[in-house]
Amino acid sequence: MNTKEYIESGVIETYVLGMLTDAEASEVKQMAQKHPEVQQAIDEMRASLEGYATAHSVAPKPEWKDEILAAALAANNSQGQKSTPTKKDTQQEPVVRTMAPAENKKSGFSPIAIAASVALLISLGYNAMQYQSIQDKEEKISKTQLRVAELESENEVMVANFKDAQSNLAVLRDAGTATFIMKAIEGRDPQYRADVHWNSTSEIVYLDVKALPDAPEGMQYQLWALKDGKPIDMGVFDADDTKENLMAMGKVPGADAFAVTLEKAGGVPSPTIERMYVYGEPVAG
Repeated sequence: MNTKEYIESGVIETYVLGMLTDAEASEVKQMAQKHPEVQQAIDEMRASLEGYATAHSVAPKPEWKDEILAAALAANNSQGQKSTPTKKDTQQEPVVRTMAPAENKKSGFSPIAIAASVALLISLGYNAMQYQSIQDKEEKISKTQLRVAELESENEVMVANFKDAQSNLAVLRDAGTATFIMKAIEGRDPQYRADVHWNSTSEIVYLDVKALPDAPEGMQYQLWALKDGKPIDMGVFDADDTKENLMAMGKVPGADAFAVTLEKAGGVPSPTIERMYVYGEPVAG
């Protein structure tokens, strides 16, 4: 707990009112010696209580002075008129009298005690409101920081997607890029399609799956480049690997056509013709 929190905890008011234990009061004194702001808070609280008590004090009525003096004079005369008891008087049997219970004195609180209590309640209420206000602000700050982190994360994703889109566009616009549109072979769903963009400079093959069904468990699609009638393995992929961006596959110095087959996970050395899905040759420029 720092000094500000210590002062706002209400211990200063309780100390000034004398409601702390000796150990607690000693602790406050030590804090006041170490921290001038604590001593200042104590002085200000004392001044506030004294000012409140003075402002709300009630002056005695002027007529009370005469009444008090008259009562004092009467009591003095009564005491002087008492005679000294005689021996005979002292030998008389004692008289037992029943003493009426004394009227209970009305208890009350001094103005400063009332003022102190009111000030304490006000201070405690104020501190409670301040504490709740701080809690609310901290919660808002925490939510704001969380939202900022979310926005930063979203921004990073957007920037990455933008860069990928720029890269894809650069590949497609490159004069050295040839496009192969692979369509469904006979017997397959005519909706099946996957495109290949091959760059003659980098020799990289970029795959863009348009529509292929999800591969069964333990199976993957495999891309093949066909050159002079021979298949060249370009790597394996899943149907949804290119949903957002082009997928860079292997490199090949040139190809007459491309095809996709369904193989066991990890790929095989040569294609299974019976499981070919799409095939395509370069689009005429």
